[in-house]
Amino acid sequence: MAQSAAVRPFRRDVHGLRAVAVSLVVLDHAHLAASGGYIGVDVFFIISGFLITGHVLGELQHRGTVDLVGFWARRMRRILPAALLVALVTLVAGAIVLPPLLGPELAQTAAAVAAYVPNVLFAAQGTDYLAGNAPSPFQHYWSLGVEEQFYLVWPVVLLAVWWLARKRAVVVGLGIAAVVLASLALCLVVAGISQPWAFFSLPTRAWELALGGFVAWLVLRGVRLPAVLAGVLGWLGLAAIVVAAFAYDAATPYPGIATLVPVLGAALIVLAGQDGPHWGPVTLLALRPFAAIGTLSYSLYLWHWPLLVLPQAASGRDTALPWWGTALALGGSVLLAWLTYRFVEEPTRASRPWALRGRWRPLLTGVVASVALVATALGSVPVLEARPTTSDRPAAASGPVAPARFTPYVPSNVTPSLWDVGSDSTTIHRNGCHIVARDDVRVPDCVLGDPDGTLTVALVGDSHAMHWWPALERWAAERGGVRLVPLTKAGCPVVDVDVELAGTLQASCAPWRAAVVERLRHVEPDVVLVADSNQHAFVGPEPVLPRWTAATTAFLGSLPASARVTVLANTPQFDVAPVDCLSANVDDADACGIDRSAAVDQRWIDAERRAVERAGHAFLDLNDYFCDARRCAAVPWRATPCSIATAVT
Repeated sequence: MAQSAAVRPFRRDVHGLRAVAVSLVVLDHAHLAASGGYIGVDVFFIISGFLITGHVLGELQHRGTVDLVGFWARRMRRILPAALLVALVTLVAGAIVLPPLLGPELAQTAAAVAAYVPNVLFAAQGTDYLAGNAPSPFQHYWSLGVEEQFYLVWPVVLLAVWWLARKRAVVVGLGIAAVVLASLALCLVVAGISQPWAFFSLPTRAWELALGGFVAWLVLRGVRLPAVLAGVLGWLGLAAIVVAAFAYDAATPYPGIATLVPVLGAALIVLAGQDGPHWGPVTLLALRPFAAIGTLSYSLYLWHWPLLVLPQAASGRDTALPWWGTALALGGSVLLAWLTYRFVEEPTRASRPWALRGRWRPLLTGVVASVALVATALGSVPVLEARPTTSDRPAAASGPVAPARFTPYVPSNVTPSLWDVGSDSTTIHRNGCHIVARDDVRVPDCVLGDPDGTLTVALVGDSHAMHWWPALERWAAERGGVRLVPLTKAGCPVVDVDVELAGTLQASCAPWRAAVVERLRHVEPDVVLVADSNQHAFVGPEPVLPRWTAATTAFLGSLPASARVTVLANTPQFDVAPVDCLSANVDDADACGIDRSAAVDQRWIDAERRAVERAGHAFLDLNDYFCDARRCAAVPWRATPCSIATAVT
């Protein structure tokens, strides 16, 4: 590398670019603007890769090696104090305000944060970051997990390439470029298979950090752009970021090809700004407002998310905060960010215990602090577990009731109990007859109930069909002589419409549907029960409802003519998990109810009924067992015997 070339230790424009990145993220999360503001994290990745790689390559250039312990100690000193403080406060606040049933999940995620693997946990859980459905107050830590893992392996990779290349700088650059291309290719492949793993994992995100590193390598090699070109490219890069932030939204397939726009934009800004002209974005990004926000960007990123999410979660509704709540959350975020920067970030970077004298001391301190947070997180579970999850008042005896009435509390004899409901599952869940894997197109050869029964009943549809399985199974056991054939797959309505999940087309639905029809023709059931959700993200030209009813008619026409077919109306849709809400309102179950007009799409049901009856089949709406004329409740007062028998007979 050219001896005269260097990455300047402080770039005011890069510092200002941090302000752009965090502002976009905050605006997106607060639902104020920038529907694609999540791309701010990608800008952060470019900045981090640029600065870290520049430091490591500079050390290799001047010393011929890298002080790995010193490098990791500096990273811990920079990242951990504020991150662990906010995580601890979030854990305590969450334990106080969140429904008790969310306690174990809260503790598990906090432990993952302390172990530097929250992104791996979210990927394994199949989290859809862009959906925003009941998000974890720790969800924003995923990007820190990616960066922490990158910091652990990247200097080792660069050191290995340096020695294998016999200190030839060109080969090092080629090695960095190879990482960029390989990781990008992996990202594009995995995005078509599993969006959560593509979004959260280091291997599929490393190309962004490595691209920032490649820019640092170019700077260290002495690459300089002509002033005019640097200015133009700088403004083009900033425009790319702004356009992506406002043009992208939750429906944009991400990460993927679309990620190239903000990532390349940020890389252009950083490269062009090394010696950019005063009329370029360098001057804009160096202004005091950008500098001030850039200084607080790390702490602001940490604080804003829990302050937005915890009040929303505590309210028991999966809806955005009112404007004044958002204003308070953002104002509090700025105040806490300043306090954290002033009294945590700055002192810990300058204090003796974190100094590199005694290089192992920062590492040991960081490990001890992380272990302490893990212990605190796991230790909080028994405290939450001791809280009641059901009222001590029993439900009234079962019996027919008209009109429907609903309990104002959670009965002590509800089955399963609220605490057990998370681990409770149906027979077809446990034996693998209900398909949950996104890319699984098989139709298991499952026959339950009485294998030698004289009446064969097939249950067909997505997870909303599976909801009827316990009632169907109980009825079959009481009647006797019933063969049950489950044909259900999560996320795939059995009618032929295209749906998306996490921005990805459910390509497996079509072959699975074809296999279901073939299986029904082979089994020749006496009765076919069909149920699907109307809450999917549908793909295709509008309007959706005519396409759905036409597809329903076509599917019914493909069924065996000898079978009696009944289509079940979609069940009420709650905007928050009822069990979570009930665990926080054991003596006020009414608080977990929802207006029937919001929970039940009557227009959809009526249109579906007309299509089914025109095709000569039966349509059954059982929603009156869950709702009265005004509200849909989470717990019935008395359980009117379910009319699943009506659907069969």
